[in-house]
Amino acid sequence: MDEASPQPAPDPVPAGAAAWQELFAGSSARAILARIVEGDPLGLQSRCEQRVHSQSLLLEVRRLHMRTAAHVARHAGSYRGAPPLDVWVAEKVRKALGELLDEDDERGRQSELPELPRDERLLAIAAAVGMEPEGLARGLAAFNRSSHDVRSALCGMVLDRVSPSDWAVVNGVTADRAKTCVRRALWILGVRSDVDVDGLLSDADDGGDDGA
Repeated sequence: MDEASPQPAPDPVPAGAAAWQELFAGSSARAILARIVEGDPLGLQSRCEQRVHSQSLLLEVRRLHMRTAAHVARHAGSYRGAPPLDVWVAEKVRKALGELLDEDDERGRQSELPELPRDERLLAIAAAVGMEPEGLARGLAAFNRSSHDVRSALCGMVLDRVSPSDWAVVNGVTADRAKTCVRRALWILGVRSDVDVDGLLSDADDGGDDGA
């Protein structure tokens, strides 16, 4: 056969295939963990941040990142390319998140002092409502099990500075209902003082008269 003859093009290597095969090589979960934490080649940090933000949770992203990395490292040896890596990693994030929420619930039932928050988002909430980090930490488990509208209201209007009128439109409720959700969220977190919700949200308000 003439070596100069055209040859069939090889099948393309799926994007990221070589990367994960190299990262997951070997049988030591400890070695794999070191590879996926150093430089975060799988983007676990951003995946965890996205999950926490999309679900409006008040959870230390650092904790979720480390637990997810541990799951990935532990199960990497059995991964063979299916399902797609993004789907497989997303499942590890989901499992890690479920474990952390369950552990926080159990810690609360046992009246154990929770770990003090270090995440800037959590500290921003404490500062905004005048709570000490210790007090906020005690209410996080209950908050993370509250309804999504309550969680979304606090994260959206207090953390992301979305105005009550804009949040209300996006969520199909009145501005009064939006503020009620924030008040409910504060109560669940353990805020017992009379917080001026209008004042708390005033920086985000666009100044329009929404009838609240």
